[in-house]
Amino acid sequence: MDLNNIKTSKVGNATGAVSLIIFVICMSWGILLATPALKDLHIQLMQVLYPGFSFTFGGVMLGLIESFVYGWLIGAGFSWFCKKTCK
Repeated sequence: MDLNNIKTSKVGNATGAVSLIIFVICMSWGILLATPALKDLHIQLMQVLYPGFSFTFGGVMLGLIESFVYGWLIGAGFSWFCKKTCK
């Protein structure tokens, strides 16, 4: 496989989608936690990773958008870096 033919946008979309799935799993896990202390810690960690996140409709939408954008940037950055260095 020729790494110079990798499309940055496709890699970005793929990693963005994976990041979105991981966000949904983490959010679901936070809802399922039974111990209040663990639930509070989980919510605080989610708020650190995704500024503006809360368990409201707007907060969840913002978290979904941030998750996809962060994943897209990481994937696109990795693809770009690999194109420049992997020859």
